[in-house]
Amino acid sequence: MQFGIALPHFGPAASPEAIIKVAKKAEALSFDSVWVLDRLLWPLQAIARYPGNPQGKLPAVMQNSYDPLTVLAFAAAHTERVRLGTSVLVAAYRSPVVVAKMAATLDVLSGGRLILGLGSGWSQDEFISVNQPWMERDERTDEFIKVLRALWTTEKAGFEGKYYRVPEAYFLPKPLQMPGPPIWIGGNSRRAVRRAAEFGDSWHPTSRLSPSALAEEMKYLRELARKAGRDPEAVALTLRWNALPDLKQKSAVQETKGRLRQYQEAGVRHICFDLNLPQPVSLALALETMERLVHEALPGIWQG
Repeated sequence: MQFGIALPHFGPAASPEAIIKVAKKAEALSFDSVWVLDRLLWPLQAIARYPGNPQGKLPAVMQNSYDPLTVLAFAAAHTERVRLGTSVLVAAYRSPVVVAKMAATLDVLSGGRLILGLGSGWSQDEFISVNQPWMERDERTDEFIKVLRALWTTEKAGFEGKYYRVPEAYFLPKPLQMPGPPIWIGGNSRRAVRRAAEFGDSWHPTSRLSPSALAEEMKYLRELARKAGRDPEAVALTLRWNALPDLKQKSAVQETKGRLRQYQEAGVRHICFDLNLPQPVSLALALETMERLVHEALPGIWQG
């Protein structure tokens, strides 16, 4: 398994200094990746229910949130090895041509370190704010990925679809990674599983799904991948882990190790730990938790 840490780019402790310190600490501790999420607004009277907790309420920590791709570019300039990922970028908020350009540029400037996690989104409020349709977001996300692949891999790129049209043109620079940065498909739903099976390099759900549920969903994913004419083993299982237990407690360390082994047995290959959800932590505690993960929870499991 490989492991990553979410950067502190949202919440009351978010700052350029905090982002640099966590990114550099992640690299010094040999974490495999650093991650950002995508949040445009914190609606005062939200239309949509947040899927991350039973109350359906967006965590207050997300009121202050830096732009994800800008943060990754900033982190790239202060690191050399660690991979840079979005967990996840909401595709249909943006033009696929603009995202393809930003992602290719970031991949080149970082030396081929980008992992592009994509999702279809859930916040109707945010769709309204960017003047994008809510009802067909899943279909748009599927086509969005097709546009990215076309632009990244075709010498004279063009695309004609239901939602997006790109006139034939040169699209440069191409990403350093070919056929493009890995695309990880976020989401816990069957619709996300289907998207991963058809278009993704990885399925990237959250820790709300148990190890046994993940294993069952991966059986379904492999079935769909075969039907789509893809190699089922080419789609990895990765995970975003929110609400990590307090590792100051020995029992929590053992609980975490046990859970990690269960995820490993379920086939999870890469885990992103977000230490600021559902509650924010101080920079000092985040750095301490990273140390505890490396020295107490991950030994015997980590295959960096």
